Amino acid sequence: MFTEKIERSKEIIAAALEQAKGAMVTFSGGKDSLVLLHLIRTVQGGKIAIPVLNIDTGVKFPEIYRFIDKMQRLWGFNLVRENNIGAIPPEEIGRDQVQCCYRLKTVPLKRALEKYRVSHLFTAIRRDEHPARAGEDYISPREDHIRVQPLLHFTREDIWAYIRLHHLPYCSLYDRGYVSLGCRPCTGPAGPGEAERSGRAAAKERAMPDLRQLGYF
Repeated sequence: MFTEKIERSKEIIAAALEQAKGAMVTFSGGKDSLVLLHLIRTVQGGKIAIPVLNIDTGVKFPEIYRFIDKMQRLWGFNLVRENNIGAIPPEEIGRDQVQCCYRLKTVPLKRALEKYRVSHLFTAIRRDEHPARAGEDYISPREDHIRVQPLLHFTREDIWAYIRLHHLPYCSLYDRGYVSLGCRPCTGPAGPGEAERSGRAAAKERAMPDLRQLGYF
């Protein structure tokens, strides 16, 4: 069953790459986007031949920045960083999660899509991670691009099984109790047995449907 899931993801990636006039993949430094990067690297014969987009909010954990740089050096991909740092005063970051995510994540994402003429954007969301993502499709047309989501059928356990199978490095925060990585003001460790996104700010999690309407993953 696990092998079938992997093969299904590869098929989705290969088909989308075949159709894309301008493909790009997002990489947050988290476990899910790490697996997606590796799958694309596998499909593309051991290299990542499309640009890798990181949205830099300016308030990520230092460990995440270091891990992203490490993977760029290790796999040699074209890392593209976009940001909208300064759009929100530092003292206000995290107060209004909807506006914060929109200005620091969605605005630079839309800018990157336009700047690099992206036709197909690969993202690493999973259906089981949040109810707002449960109804998503593998190929999801948006207003200005097509969202490709090859990991929708993966579970949290599948992600870690894949990482162990391929002996992939991962961000050190996972070994310190973090189970879902985001910005420092809105992310903390989760207790044993708690839901995957329990360490995220509760207000942001409740607002996820609104954030997705604005273009958030």
